Amino acid sequence: MNEPSPEDIPAAQVTPLLPEQRRFLTRNLPGEHHWNQVALLKAPPELTAQHVREAVRAVVNLHDGLRLCLLGNERGPAGFQGLPLDELPVETFDLRDRDAAAAEEAITRECTRIQGSMRMHQSPLVRLAYFTLADDERRVLLVVHHFVCDGLSFGIVLADLERACRALLVSRPVSLVPPNTTSADYARWLTERAAEPQLREQLPLWLDLGRPAEPVPLDRDKENTMATTDTVAARLSRADTARLMDEVLPGTGLGMVDVFLTAAIPTLQGEGGRRGVRSNLIGHGRRGLPGQPNVSRTVSWLSTRYPVSVEVDTSESFAAQLRTVSGRLAGIPMDGAGYGILAHLGDEATREALAAQGEPDITVNYLGKTSGGSAAKMLPRAAEDPGPDETETGLREHVHGIDVEITDGELQVVWYYSTNQFDRATVEGYASELLHRVRGGLLR
Repeated sequence: MNEPSPEDIPAAQVTPLLPEQRRFLTRNLPGEHHWNQVALLKAPPELTAQHVREAVRAVVNLHDGLRLCLLGNERGPAGFQGLPLDELPVETFDLRDRDAAAAEEAITRECTRIQGSMRMHQSPLVRLAYFTLADDERRVLLVVHHFVCDGLSFGIVLADLERACRALLVSRPVSLVPPNTTSADYARWLTERAAEPQLREQLPLWLDLGRPAEPVPLDRDKENTMATTDTVAARLSRADTARLMDEVLPGTGLGMVDVFLTAAIPTLQGEGGRRGVRSNLIGHGRRGLPGQPNVSRTVSWLSTRYPVSVEVDTSESFAAQLRTVSGRLAGIPMDGAGYGILAHLGDEATREALAAQGEPDITVNYLGKTSGGSAAKMLPRAAEDPGPDETETGLREHVHGIDVEITDGELQVVWYYSTNQFDRATVEGYASELLHRVRGGLLR
């Protein structure tokens, strides 16, 4: 592993941190080294540990963002960009003498240990393991710290990994499409944008968009800890999902965030006059800024988040409430990307003004469409549990985290909460009511 000494680092390997990377460091999580993108994959027996090691090394060397780490004991505003790797360690495990239950237990135990082995000042923030099981089964664990890889980036990494493995299996050179813009170049470009008047003039707008709102009610006023995080899931039927996506939303200019943020307001705050919430919204960060370089294949933590306070008149119809929310969100400039630049790359006064507003109570995140089908993949997801991908130490950022995703044609809501603050039945009721409002408002 590459552990830099600040005084020995060439200037070319010092790169600014991106807004979300800086925000992550301000949280000071005791277990920040364990905050990962993780995939446990099934592999064909002919794909050896050496094949996998070479494939991952090729991917890490292609995407400079995967070689970023902290600069010694410093915590920003810059990081260290490790050089391309000659070698990449892979841990191997022979579990052929274990039955299925014992092998699964060992896989989860070792994956959990490996996930917690990152060190923020050691490049690369990538871990790799290879498991040999009975019946000629193979498993590959790939862990990339979220600090260097958001969800969309991880999809790029997995696709490149598969391409590299396919090439190596037939003894062809690994040839991957390079990103148009490196992570380091994009970070420098963003840093330069922070001083531009066009962005600095957005500060009053963001102070208004993120203004305080009535706190959401709790079952219990206790600490919102990572260790007490739990989830509740609820689903729309495939028929309702298809109608929403194919018939209702097309042509309206409405997005999934508009719909679910609207439904969340009376779900959480009740009915009776004007009600509001303050929510963080999440964007992929790859568009919206004037003159933005092409970062469609750039791997790093490019996603954006920005707070929005929205009020609706709960005595009105769902359609009227939706128009109010949509109108509020339509006023967000640059796809929300300006907020993160101001809040984390701006001057001290700007950063302090936005930080003083605190974190919103909720976050609403539309993750898009995914497919669980993997018949055409060499490396489909495995059924075994690779363990928790996030630390269980420290405090959660939000009271409610609402993720919306469409998997194999079925819309699913995953609701994150703390068992310190809520009974499970309360959150099950929230998730059910959320979908009930969407059905009643748009699908009846």
